[in-house]
Amino acid sequence: MKKLNMYALCALAAAALAVPAQARPAVSHQEVVIEEGQTFEGDIVADKAITVKGVVNGSVAALEEAPVTVTGVVNGDVSAVGGAVAVPGAVRGDVSSVGGSVDVTGKVSGDVSSVGGKVTLSGSGEVDGDISSFGGTVITGDKAVHKGSVNNMNLGSLRRNISRAVRASRYAENKNEVPGWVAGGLAGLALMAFFSALVTGVILMLLPPVFFPKNVEAAHAAMKADMWRCCGIGAIIVVCIFPGLLLMLVSILGIPLIPFALMLLAAAGLLGLAAFSVLLQDRFFAGIKRGGPQGLPGKVAAGYGLVAGLLFLGHLVPIVGGILSLIGLMLGSFGAMVGLGAAWTTRMGTRPAPVQPAPAVQPVQPPAAQ
Repeated sequence: MKKLNMYALCALAAAALAVPAQARPAVSHQEVVIEEGQTFEGDIVADKAITVKGVVNGSVAALEEAPVTVTGVVNGDVSAVGGAVAVPGAVRGDVSSVGGSVDVTGKVSGDVSSVGGKVTLSGSGEVDGDISSFGGTVITGDKAVHKGSVNNMNLGSLRRNISRAVRASRYAENKNEVPGWVAGGLAGLALMAFFSALVTGVILMLLPPVFFPKNVEAAHAAMKADMWRCCGIGAIIVVCIFPGLLLMLVSILGIPLIPFALMLLAAAGLLGLAAFSVLLQDRFFAGIKRGGPQGLPGKVAAGYGLVAGLLFLGHLVPIVGGILSLIGLMLGSFGAMVGLGAAWTTRMGTRPAPVQPAPAVQPVQPPAAQ
């Protein structure tokens, strides 16, 4: 199965919002029905239910959670925003729904995709392209014919259909008629900002192991030698940050040193988090009894991915999502404190970790002779 590139999906949604306007047909605010034997030339855009019993030589787009039913033929694409799509007839292009389900019992010559909904191919239904679903399920009947593949998400099909739906939403003369896309655009920008921060975090976390690998290894060794000592030192540093900056602020000589202190603190935190990521992934893969990454950058990326993955899943998974986010937040906070303590103990990784003395072995007294 193809993997969904979430960052590309967010950039895709943002790019779709910037699609230039083309020829704009009027948006119908009433239910649209193309009767059997009737042929319609052009695109159909409506914020009410659309039913095609005849032939449409163009694309069909439904807004505002309006459903689309095709029992005839559509020689174009069919897309819905928030509504369900049913195809007992034939669609010569792609079929997609953002926020609704797709039910195919007829024939679709292109791809079928749904974001947040279920895709069902049943009866004597036939799909020549790929079937993709993000946040939903794909159900295929025994007698149905599917010539493509089932994917987590088909980005090409999604981009085309989101672009058409966005253009359709712009067809309305009154901007207040489609407020759902305003919220959708804000949600897309929020997701893009989240994944931008995620990618930026990965890049920053990879700087220490790439340019200062020995320093990261020294901080990692200090954590392994005495984690709780590093945690205690890190906690003291966290507590003293604000008072220290305040003393520097009220001192004339200390004001110029504030930027350097903040840069040093950020560098220590980044170095410590990289070392903690190595420790975290070591224990994780040891716990599941699997081999982890071999290189230091890979270990840092894997450990950071564990924490970031918990935070991300916490916003997606219902019920237990709050627990996952709490675990990720606790791991990140603990790692920051331990990392600061390890950076202080090793003087930013320039000194070897202190070696703990081995416990003394008590000599065994020979038994007394009888």
